[in-house]
Amino acid sequence: MEPRSATVALTYNDVSATASITPTLGSFSYTDVASGSSDSISVELTDKERRWIGPWFPEKGDTLKPIIQTRNWDGEGDNRNFPCGTFQVDDFGFSGGPPIKLSLQGLAIPSDSSFKTTERTITYEDATLKEIGQEIAGRAGISLVYEADTVSIKRVEQTNQTDCDFYNKLVTQYGFVLKIYDNKLVVFSEATYEGKAVKLTLTETDLDPGWSWDTALLGTYTGIKYQYTNADKNKTFTVEAGGGKRIKTSNTAADNLAEAISIALAELNEANKGTTTMSATIKAVPGLIASDCVEIKGLGKIDGKYYIEKITHNIGDGYKMNLEMRRVEKRFTSVTVAKQSSK
Repeated sequence: MEPRSATVALTYNDVSATASITPTLGSFSYTDVASGSSDSISVELTDKERRWIGPWFPEKGDTLKPIIQTRNWDGEGDNRNFPCGTFQVDDFGFSGGPPIKLSLQGLAIPSDSSFKTTERTITYEDATLKEIGQEIAGRAGISLVYEADTVSIKRVEQTNQTDCDFYNKLVTQYGFVLKIYDNKLVVFSEATYEGKAVKLTLTETDLDPGWSWDTALLGTYTGIKYQYTNADKNKTFTVEAGGGKRIKTSNTAADNLAEAISIALAELNEANKGTTTMSATIKAVPGLIASDCVEIKGLGKIDGKYYIEKITHNIGDGYKMNLEMRRVEKRFTSVTVAKQSSK
């Protein structure tokens, strides 16, 4: 049987570069984030033939499409391909040798870079969260994948904000998250993914030395008190959820009571997210992705269900994954007070 192996197949500017890159690949890293920022890659190559510093000299905006290929990974014949997505060269540099080395960094951003750089002022009226996303994705020349509830928005202003910053904040305001992957904007509910079955069980023997676990009380809340007065409608919306001593307050703008409830619960759950975290390095598990859940078992009170916020794939001397996780906590899903009154 041939030994277990992991390699990277790479398409560069839509041309297969695997044959020329594989012999010179020093290391490859792919960071897969569940939400909130772009996936990224880092590639280090030796340039003995001085091609990269010469005729193959990179340019910012070049596209890379890496595929992680594992062979005989968990047994003979266990061969898999894992496409990482499409990336643009964002930064690169050379260092002296011999041999000369090239370091390339890429981000999973739309080919229309205005998505992250151009500040716009636009008013959206009588639209859904999905429709606003479709308009923004259309400007960037990409598609929207929407896996969330329908949210109707009477009016919202994008004021001197990039499309990326504006839509990310808007999605979060209603309790969802945004991911940029393979020239797509993906909107989904973390609560739905937290509720899925665990993909993997990890015990202490599965973890490389140096894993860490942390929990904090600061910044966590046992409830929320929300109140906002909509002057145009002459209405005040009051929403309360939870109870106890650690109460979050909010007066985020809302157009109606249903919207106020959604915003209040979203803010409370977002504030409590990530108070218990764990970081660990493991032997790579092909197919494991950010937004999957794993179970930690055999570590006493650390045990439990954890949501993967970020996976960093490292290929060089072997193939390892670093997992950044947060414990899945019970979410607030109902309110104790929900009322509107005239001014």
